Amino acid sequence: MRRTVALLLALLVLLTACAAEPEQPSPDDYALYYAASLGASAGGDAIDSETHNVPGSASMDSETLAQALVCALLDGPRSAVLQSPFPEGTALQRLSVARGRALVDLSEQYGRLSGIDLSIADACLTLTLTQLSGVYAVHVTADGRELPYRETQLLTAADALLSSGEDVMRAINVSLYFLDKESGELRAQAQTLALYEGQTRVSVVLAALERGPAGDDTLGALLREEATLVSSHTENGVCYAEINGLGATDEAHYALAVESVARSLLSLDGVDEVNLLVDGAQIPPVTAEPPQE
Repeated sequence: MRRTVALLLALLVLLTACAAEPEQPSPDDYALYYAASLGASAGGDAIDSETHNVPGSASMDSETLAQALVCALLDGPRSAVLQSPFPEGTALQRLSVARGRALVDLSEQYGRLSGIDLSIADACLTLTLTQLSGVYAVHVTADGRELPYRETQLLTAADALLSSGEDVMRAINVSLYFLDKESGELRAQAQTLALYEGQTRVSVVLAALERGPAGDDTLGALLREEATLVSSHTENGVCYAEINGLGATDEAHYALAVESVARSLLSLDGVDEVNLLVDGAQIPPVTAEPPQE
């Protein structure tokens, strides 16, 4: 009897240990984003995800993989606490990936969406596709036509972060200046950045400059990770910022890095002049160029 009990206890311990081992994620696993049901998301996120496995994804190019994910997304969720945000009958007509952008054309049913329903559907598509390496933005059309209800037609993950109550962030449009590797000069790249509560526009721009350009191998970052924003504020159209540790390798690099920061900050709404204090050195004020007549 004692031997039987001991064997049962040993088996129980073994089963418990096996159950406690976390399931290892597969490299073929991807997240499909859907609308969370109202009962499950009260006070929480309006969007949630479930895992979808795409066998052999490592051998697929980004376009083929993106098509597979969108088709799976349109099939609808398996989970009962998720809901498809897409009108019944919505189908994928065309999809291509170029220069970091996924161009997605859906059937005419998608064009019936507007308001928050369109925002959530756009967000589910955008979050699903921008998890792929090399996809930074999504352009969605319905039967070849752009939807007129959006503030922007080019969607990024920053645009997609919604909550069922208040937005946890707001998006800011900015022109970030990076090094053109061929010409050695600065070139602007338009990006939409997420501004969370407690962050400043200057800190978000600085972090984006450190991350580098999105989906363009001809551009390079000038700022290093050690660049630190000490303080910043904007008053009467003048942006004041103190920055330490640009990480410049020489005088030419330093000058371009400073100009990159200044011109990027000038692209912010309401900023007409930038005053920088960099590593204790006062930089001459930089103002927006007057429009060409």
